[in-house]
Amino acid sequence: MLVLVGCGGSSGPTTSSFKAEFKVQKAKLHTLGDEIGSAVEDAGNLTDAALAKQFEGLASSATSLAGALGQLNPPSKFKDELASLQSSVTQVAGTLHSIEAAAAANDAASAKAGGEAIVADAQQVKSLDETLSKKLGLPAE
Repeated sequence: MLVLVGCGGSSGPTTSSFKAEFKVQKAKLHTLGDEIGSAVEDAGNLTDAALAKQFEGLASSATSLAGALGQLNPPSKFKDELASLQSSVTQVAGTLHSIEAAAAANDAASAKAGGEAIVADAQQVKSLDETLSKKLGLPAE
């Protein structure tokens, strides 16, 4: 009788490999958060066209980051938290696009509403990031 040892699927992703991959995306998330905060603070100093361009770039960065988070392969115990974080980053991208559109349309009221919404979105992302980071033993920052 022949016994095959080691055949079958892999044991799945490890916490340490996921932690290393997530740490890279976490740094990008932190940078994006800083850039969004600065953009919201400086919004009153820009023309509508410049504001639209700036928020278009931020929305593109958020969309890319959400995609990168979706490409991570976490162990099952982290999948729900990662999915929630990815969803929230996607929501941030949508809000940034709405600010971009409002600026392009010279719609100050909608742009202001978007600015208020992005603050709430960012708080949600920060909370989800802190929860996942804590589970992984990473500093919350």
